[in-house]
Amino acid sequence: MQSQEEIAELAGIESHAVFRSVPVYVFNLPKDRVLLLDRLHQAIAFTDMVIAVHTMGSHMISDFNCNGRPVLTRARDVERPIVGALLQTVWGVSPTHLSWSVQQNTSLVDYTWSVGQTPFGPFSHLLSLSFVQKDAAPRNVLYSMMNPSIWTVLDILNAIQDQGGEKKLLGQKEHIEFTQRWNLYTFKLNKAVASITHFDFNSALYFVKSAEHDLIALQNLVFNAISLSQASIVCFTDPPFRWHWILASLSLTCIAIYIWIKREHLLVNKKKKF
Repeated sequence: MQSQEEIAELAGIESHAVFRSVPVYVFNLPKDRVLLLDRLHQAIAFTDMVIAVHTMGSHMISDFNCNGRPVLTRARDVERPIVGALLQTVWGVSPTHLSWSVQQNTSLVDYTWSVGQTPFGPFSHLLSLSFVQKDAAPRNVLYSMMNPSIWTVLDILNAIQDQGGEKKLLGQKEHIEFTQRWNLYTFKLNKAVASITHFDFNSALYFVKSAEHDLIALQNLVFNAISLSQASIVCFTDPPFRWHWILASLSLTCIAIYIWIKREHLLVNKKKKF
């Protein structure tokens, strides 16, 4: 087993470069019988590794038919499944026969486009990649870099909201710098998304990495202001007691009681007048 430093040296990668090493474990079985993982796959992709099985069997019959004949798969050809598994593990490229259904909230299997230049599925024997996989690989990497950045921005905004807003938390000078950094950050993210849509992945990577500097500046501004903020207690004086409302209520109550007690006398006086 070689270390990452030895692998980087063999691959010609500089020592200070940042890279990710994904191990690929191939079980080479000297048997003529075909052995598959999960009864369907020659290679399976995991988050941190790839496992593949290589046997000496020449061909195997798949579960698919073409023009009434079973589709044969090359059992000895393990390079294509390994390449497809590496695309899933390293770059997050989904197989060409899988698509996401928003209505059903699950993935659907459709082999319509899983032919030709694709390392996925039994309907192709080519090892080359189409533009779909080539474009999806750098695009997924850029999206994976933008996702934690956006979540960090949401945490910053929630922290500002908990402190009563940016105008209460930040001073005039800090508020101006915060506005400038925020405008730069949103501008660079928009430029990164626009570059991705035009397949200019190098420019998109530049804007994403540049936006990280503005994000760090926003973090420092907000959390420094929070650390310097002090809690204060404001005492409120009790409102004056409303005696006039009580006196008015008592007066109305007394008048009502007096009229109720003298009701017969008042009615008798009115009858005598008639």
